[in-house]
Amino acid sequence: MAYADDDLHKPKRPPPPTTRARLRQLAEDYVSRFGGPSSNLRRVLKRHIDKAARAHAEERDVTQGWQREVDAIVEEFLRAGALDDARYAQNAALSLAQRGVAPRAVAFRLRQKGIQDGDVRQALADLGDPRQVEWQAALQLARRRRLGPYRPEAERKERRHKDAAALARAGFPPAVAFRIVDLDPDALELF
Repeated sequence: MAYADDDLHKPKRPPPPTTRARLRQLAEDYVSRFGGPSSNLRRVLKRHIDKAARAHAEERDVTQGWQREVDAIVEEFLRAGALDDARYAQNAALSLAQRGVAPRAVAFRLRQKGIQDGDVRQALADLGDPRQVEWQAALQLARRRRLGPYRPEAERKERRHKDAAALARAGFPPAVAFRIVDLDPDALELF
């Protein structure tokens, strides 16, 4: 009778060696499943190359040669429209703003994903009036976390500074944070 622990002690199969066809197949699989920015695809392919190089004791020069192949694959996917960093930035910015993420935090997250500054600025501009976007995102975060006007009346006064601090930590300016926290719950229907 085999036990589950026996599977833990089996030696792992090494990854297959890197080939052009293998890299291309990995890229197609990744893009069809996840999409995302081109920087993610580069990272995934580089991780595969590094893992295969360690398993097959390849020289560093060989892995650098594969990096040129990765760049060619990514460029091909960009030209074909399978990857579009600007479209990804727009969709991600909209999704994050609707969840209550501050515009400055949206920009930071997009830059972390490897999106170029021009695409980040355009994605934020496409959201609309910056003040309105910031206000709606702050309201959404307050609603989701039950801050300020969404908190029971008995707790509002004693939690005022903590609620404003939570909004400020999320990337909203203090003026916006305190305006949200000080809103009258009856006035929320206007927004």
